[in-house]
Amino acid sequence: SLWQIGFELVMKLRDVYGASNVIATDIRETDSEVVKSGPFETLDVTDGQKLHDISKRNEVDTIIHLAALLSATAEKNP
Repeated sequence: SLWQIGFELVMKLRDVYGASNVIATDIRETDSEVVKSGPFETLDVTDGQKLHDISKRNEVDTIIHLAALLSATAEKNP
């Protein structure tokens, strides 16, 4: 969620639903506005157990998975 599509989506969702209600994840943490503006977890999407733990601990009811989207393709066909 630290890159273009994820960044913009997280920031919009935080505007709509409140920053504390949108948990961003990425494989690494950086000095990004996403990290500073609300909940953030470091997560490798292939780690199903950690994904489960984060979801359960935060009572997550919706996951938007963008890791497989290529930016140029997704921008042409959202």
